[in-house]
Amino acid sequence: MSIQIEIDKEKLMELFELGVLCAADFRCLTAESKQTVSKVCLTSCSKRLQTAAATIPISIHKQTH
Repeated sequence: MSIQIEIDKEKLMELFELGVLCAADFRCLTAESKQTVSKVCLTSCSKRLQTAAATIPISIHKQTH
């Protein structure tokens, strides 16, 4: 059973950033929605990667490079 809902772009970004929702968990009903979700998802992933990279201790970072 599926449920059709509408969600604010900023709320979607928040859910992605919190890691409680993944783009693979749902499907978009229009091409425009799919494009917007893709952009929001990529922005969220980019932010998470930047945060993760900033928390790696320098000594560990030097060992891997």
